[in-house]
Amino acid sequence: MKLSPWVIYIIGLCVGLPVLAFGFFMHYQPAEDQAAATQQVATQFQTEGAKKAQADKRRHDAVAQVEKSAREWNAIMAVRTPPTGLARGLAPDLAVNPYQLTVDTFKYRNNLQAAINHQLHAGGVEVVSGGYVPEIDLNASNSILNSFYNYSTFNFPVVILNLGQIQVQGKSYQQIFDHVKAWSNFPHYLAVTDSLALTGTTPNITGTYNLTVVALIRGKVIAPAVPEMASATGGAGGFGGGPPSGFGGPPSGFGGPPAGMGGAAPRGMPGPAAPGGR
Repeated sequence: MKLSPWVIYIIGLCVGLPVLAFGFFMHYQPAEDQAAATQQVATQFQTEGAKKAQADKRRHDAVAQVEKSAREWNAIMAVRTPPTGLARGLAPDLAVNPYQLTVDTFKYRNNLQAAINHQLHAGGVEVVSGGYVPEIDLNASNSILNSFYNYSTFNFPVVILNLGQIQVQGKSYQQIFDHVKAWSNFPHYLAVTDSLALTGTTPNITGTYNLTVVALIRGKVIAPAVPEMASATGGAGGFGGGPPSGFGGPPSGFGGPPAGMGGAAPRGMPGPAAPGGR
């Protein structure tokens, strides 16, 4: 029997459609989906790659800023902090044991007082009152880092001296202004003045202001506290509440003011500069 062209066309269509459907759904469509997914992943990689370049730039900028800040800070440290050198009138070494640090801090207190006394005469003024550095508690060897160097408060050694009110006399307003301005150039220290008040007339001008001095102490190694041990009965003496055997306590002259001196500086401890003196 001879089939008509329409029958042949319909049979071919019935056979071809399943084949085309198989090819589309089993091969073409999965390939298209895979290509789209690959393109999406490639786009994500490109986006992340662009972020990496931006992150590298931010990291580079951050490192440059840190280095710049470090250079600026080192420049400040070079002129605004006392180098270690107790014998040269500068700061003590904080790596020594607490008993030695107590003695060295007493000496450093004297160095500070001498430096402040010298600066008090900047501009050629006469000092009327003020500028006395507080005394050191020589019985607090294990707390000297906290009581004087404020180590527990700031986690680095810094001496903060609130010296209160300073009163000086000069011959002109400009001389007083120059004197107060000179504190901004106080060698090895940071000094802050405020509340300047002027009284009198030339050539007898009195200037009164408040003064705070900050000393940032250099020191990468901080000695730990010495443990206190009770004295053993019938045996060798322990540390007790004071220095170990051989230290003999603070040197002569470390105690409080001698009788009759009232609130003056202890013997061996320089006080504020006398009026008109250096």
